Amino acid sequence: MSKNIRRILAASAVLVVLVLAFVLLKYVFPEKEVLPEPSPSPSEAPSYYLFRRSASEVSGFTCFYEDGSQFEVDLLQENGEERFAVSPEDTFFGYSDSRLRSLLYTVSSVMATSLIEEDPKDLADYGLDEPQFTLTVRFTDGDSVTVSLGNQTPVQNYYYAVSDRENTVYTIGGYLTGLMTRKPYEYRDVDTFPSYKEKEDIYTSIDHFRLTQRDGTPIEIFLDKDFSMEGNIASSNYMMTQPLVSPCTADTVEALLDVLATNTMEAILGDITKDQLAEYGLDRPARLYLEDILGNKLELVIGSVNEGRCVAAIARQYEALLAGETDYLTLISYTEENFDWLTLNYMSLQIRTPWIVGIRDAASVTYDFDGDVYEMELYEYDDVTGSGLPVVRTCSHINGKDINETNTKRIYNRTLNFRQVGSLPEGAEYEESYSNSIIIRLKDGSQRVMTFHRMNERQYACALDGTVEYYIYAGNLSNLRTALERAMDDREVPLVYVR
Repeated sequence: MSKNIRRILAASAVLVVLVLAFVLLKYVFPEKEVLPEPSPSPSEAPSYYLFRRSASEVSGFTCFYEDGSQFEVDLLQENGEERFAVSPEDTFFGYSDSRLRSLLYTVSSVMATSLIEEDPKDLADYGLDEPQFTLTVRFTDGDSVTVSLGNQTPVQNYYYAVSDRENTVYTIGGYLTGLMTRKPYEYRDVDTFPSYKEKEDIYTSIDHFRLTQRDGTPIEIFLDKDFSMEGNIASSNYMMTQPLVSPCTADTVEALLDVLATNTMEAILGDITKDQLAEYGLDRPARLYLEDILGNKLELVIGSVNEGRCVAAIARQYEALLAGETDYLTLISYTEENFDWLTLNYMSLQIRTPWIVGIRDAASVTYDFDGDVYEMELYEYDDVTGSGLPVVRTCSHINGKDINETNTKRIYNRTLNFRQVGSLPEGAEYEESYSNSIIIRLKDGSQRVMTFHRMNERQYACALDGTVEYYIYAGNLSNLRTALERAMDDREVPLVYVR
């Protein structure tokens, strides 16, 4: 073998060794990848819990108040259903399951706002040596935890707290503290009245209310949508039955209902005895009674009103207190605006109109608005309601178009509702001629004629059967004309007057 060949073989062997070494280092013993250091970022604030469980694990709780009283609630399972056992029992209202369940969810875990001190030297520094409130929560696995609340913090609306799980002082928020420390009376199932989302629902749902003023004057009003109540000769949507029988002006009653229907309980204030009634203006209370078409009812006695707050109580409990059937009365607060009616003059609700003609006495009506004429022919027929009661329906044809009962009655209501502003002053000026008139032809062959004579842009002198005695607003005419136009366009005439 030549010397050159030996050199080539030796070089090849070296090369093979190097390749094998490279493969071993690359694939059998690879270098660990060096990752870049992450850029520093702010750390999240730690979350602190005095304890943390799920609501489904809570079987009950006991509240211990500063005055030594207790409130114990247990969630029991009976025949596959849950019920609350509460001590002490409420002898009049009972307790609201929804409010108790809400608290049960609240106390399933207690989150702290901050950690104050571990292994505190003196709990008295935080008012925790003699806590103002203590809560013991029991769980379905037999475990329990107790949380005590001490003083309020100097700066924020927080409270110092400690649990029996660890010797560490935390702070918890004022809102959570307020929920946890509620008194038993705040869980009572006190009477309430439904709230309505739309104004129209208020006017069509509340069908009876009674206001009794402090001097004993009752103002009682019923919704009379079919104009069937005795004495409703004005075909009004509302009838007053006390202190006198009279049809009422719909827009005035509806403005009152806007106030009454927003009666929302602010808070349950606590209990008083019979000897304390005068202190809260309940020795001579006013009264409010509301009822809707579904049978919901609310009756309150109204006490003192001051500083934007009205003190009230449920009337049935008030009566029971006076009769000696209970020894306490639960006070409730409402906003003062809910009781603006306390000084209401009932005469402001009455219809004051130049004419009153019952719809069942009328045969036809002719409306003339600046030459636009509408002829309404009224007719009646017997019918049966959904509950099987016989009724007489009143419908109409206007310029030959069939008009349903609802629109017919609402148009006729506006026909009568020319609420007089007052007697025409002596020497008042108005136009002798007129371009707006209404003629009601009665079934007995007679007729009533009303003409409108312009005084100014807002008012008309009203001549009834040729005699000018009152003046009215122009808005009454526009309301009536709008009602006729809506009916002719197959749209419903609203119960609420267009303003």
